Amino acid sequence: MSDLTKDELWVSMLFVVTFLPVLFFGPLGGLLADRLDRKKLLLGSYAALIAVSGIQVFLVAVDAISPAILLLTSFLIGLVMSVLSPVVQAVTANTVPPEDLASAISLQAMSSNASRVLGPAFCAPLVSSNLYEISWSLYSIGLALALIIAAGITLLPYELETERVAVKQSLLDGINHARERRDAWQALLLVGFISIFGVSHVALTPSFTENSLDKPSSYFAWLGAATGFGALIGALAAGSFTASSTLKRGSLFAIPYCLLLFGFSRVTNFEIAIVLQVLVGFFYIASFTTLQVVIQELVSEEFRGRVMSLFNIAWAGLVPIGTLLMGLLASSTGFDLGASNTIALTSLTCLCYVTLVVIRNFRPTELNT
Repeated sequence: MSDLTKDELWVSMLFVVTFLPVLFFGPLGGLLADRLDRKKLLLGSYAALIAVSGIQVFLVAVDAISPAILLLTSFLIGLVMSVLSPVVQAVTANTVPPEDLASAISLQAMSSNASRVLGPAFCAPLVSSNLYEISWSLYSIGLALALIIAAGITLLPYELETERVAVKQSLLDGINHARERRDAWQALLLVGFISIFGVSHVALTPSFTENSLDKPSSYFAWLGAATGFGALIGALAAGSFTASSTLKRGSLFAIPYCLLLFGFSRVTNFEIAIVLQVLVGFFYIASFTTLQVVIQELVSEEFRGRVMSLFNIAWAGLVPIGTLLMGLLASSTGFDLGASNTIALTSLTCLCYVTLVVIRNFRPTELNT
């Protein structure tokens, strides 16, 4: 998209259509996870992603790709992900006994972020050489391997929603269940705010790489690899602190994340930017893993799919709002702040909210634990 349009707003729109289905259809995905066989949903979602990525490979290979087609295929990917994400998180909780839940979530985060390192590392040279169809082929192969592995998973007994009420009421029951658990609801709000004003900066990294770091825009993939590497380290470290996860601890990890993101927006050296993104990734996953454990430990099993769909809305579904906001602020067709100034402004906004959450949840007794 960056090569086709050279416009931050178009690139932002790519993120909008990819994550928008999570915002609107994520609750339905969570409802399906609470009503249907979770393993079958998991396998079906992987198969659908393989089909869509195969279509993208074909379109790029025959040079039939365009900005509009990119938006359409990305929307289809987001549609499948709106079902897959809550199912994956529910399945994670159903594969281990309750006392091992924190460790399981840490391992899930570790494996997820390992892919964020290996994926960009493998594909950055391909993207730099405009071999997009090969990078998408590797994605299809990865999905096929995931499907084979998932087919061998054995789930522990779990409770599905027994009382089949109307869909709307069932979704509202999930929201009310989360709100009744104050820390879980506050964690969801915090994840959502960080996604809008922090995580969404990824939409500006191609422009930032070209205009601030004086590198080809395709080099943004190396920044993604650096973020993933830091997140992988953070996930590995998560096992040492998620056993006593609290809302305050999760928000404290978000403070250095915001400060480092602001520092990243001010640099002009590519190597320094890489180092900062490693640190950004570390504190990002440390915060989000802690908050996810808080939520998973507080919700009841029959509501797990719906509540975790709210987590996915906060984590991914709100990214379209953030990327659209950042695209409008940065683009010459919008407020023309540029990528670096936009990242600086939004990271400071994120810092203000995170600090407020820490102050509201300050408990002196935690300092002794």
